[in-house]
Amino acid sequence: CDSERTYVKRLDSEQDCITSVSGKTASHLKFCYVVVASVQKSDSNFFGKDYPLVLSSQILSQELPYTGGVAEMKFYVEGLRFADKDFDGLISIHLSLLEPICERPIFTDKVVFRVAPWIMTPNTLKPLEVFVCSTSDNSKFLKGMRNLVAKSGYKLKICSENMNRGDRWIQDELEFGYIDSPHHRFPVVLDSPRDGSLMDFPFNELLGPDFGYVTRVAHHKDVSSLDSFGNLEVSPPVTVNGKYYPLGRIIIGVAFPTATKGRNMTKVVQDFLWAQKVQEPIALFSDWLEVGHVDEFMTFVPAPDRKGFRLLLASPDAAYKLFRGLQADGHGQAQLFDGLRDEEPVTLDEILGDNGFQAQNNYVQSCIDWNRDVLKRELGLDDEDIIDLPILFKLVNNKDEYRALAFYPDMVNMIVLGKNLGIPKPFGPKVNGCCALEAEMCSLMEGLGLRCTFIDDFASYHKLLGEVHCGSNVLREPFDFRWWNLEL
Repeated sequence: CDSERTYVKRLDSEQDCITSVSGKTASHLKFCYVVVASVQKSDSNFFGKDYPLVLSSQILSQELPYTGGVAEMKFYVEGLRFADKDFDGLISIHLSLLEPICERPIFTDKVVFRVAPWIMTPNTLKPLEVFVCSTSDNSKFLKGMRNLVAKSGYKLKICSENMNRGDRWIQDELEFGYIDSPHHRFPVVLDSPRDGSLMDFPFNELLGPDFGYVTRVAHHKDVSSLDSFGNLEVSPPVTVNGKYYPLGRIIIGVAFPTATKGRNMTKVVQDFLWAQKVQEPIALFSDWLEVGHVDEFMTFVPAPDRKGFRLLLASPDAAYKLFRGLQADGHGQAQLFDGLRDEEPVTLDEILGDNGFQAQNNYVQSCIDWNRDVLKRELGLDDEDIIDLPILFKLVNNKDEYRALAFYPDMVNMIVLGKNLGIPKPFGPKVNGCCALEAEMCSLMEGLGLRCTFIDDFASYHKLLGEVHCGSNVLREPFDFRWWNLEL
């Protein structure tokens, strides 16, 4: 590990051999680094007797004896840190085969390596395991998640209270990704700098011989809500203006470009994400939200046609259109939140008659529309690639700044498990005994061959400013595409 707490797997099989050199007349092989890997002195003990250390930050050049005849020597290289702002991920090793005594070079060569990048996985990839937390008050949520995961046929890992210590926001604490090489690939979890009560879970429970871990520590502890990884997503593969992104593009939320003040994802995390190169990031405007996460207004779901996916966006306009249609059909007295404990029901007539509330949602719609244009441009999307979901918001005053929260459970904040979607139960107006919001959601998704399961997260997540996606996480299969086939 280095000073920034980066951990990777040791290369220890014959398939990990990076090069071999053979010859007949020379007595030495001489190696020297041009670009030096960042390692510590203690790493010299890491290799053990079977893997003696040849080069390190302290040993920049080394002569090795050659006994004569036809011989082959194998050398192995280990990455100890990912590419970052101060390290482009490239390492050059010079090799020289020398004559005895005069040390005249018979043969020289240079080998350039790139450290494998950390790669995120989008919703369209197959799930392997689902992670949720158990808390004293989320039994309804856990029951819904157990049923969803069981019928989807995947594994479920429940982080117990003695590990999560009351922190239920497992999406915000970590992001699953992987690293890849021609001979081996394995998952690597990126631990966010939010460091809530779940901070020990990724290191203590996930790190292992074939499961890596990396984190970035913010300078001066300058973290905000935007450093939680509900604010870190990745698109499926896209083609933009003729350029193919076979591993998709990372998406983060920041403050509006012209804002003189506002919250942003901390620079050390942004630098790390940009340095990986293979999933060029996109910045969206998310600081208009009270929590400030992109997963509050967007997600991706698989689709059988067009680009292989749809972008789902929260849309107050779609909600008003739906509710006005219900009102026109005589359902103005239908109530939202009917039957919920400690929640005052509200009728469609009351919502549609509140001009101040509509003004708030007009502002929210303008923020989402700005992001919609960015996503269309940066992901090469058409309007037909986007589905608007009927979701309303409300503005809250926090330190003289107005930011938005979902008015009812935010259906875009879902978990995607293949063709099964786990969606926050919205508790919308009932028409003919059915929730109109659920019916609309099913109509929009079932046309894509997707099945909707509505999970009650109202008391244990929505009231605490989060939803199903915030309270869950998914380890997914890697891409079939190999990153080294990209032109970087």
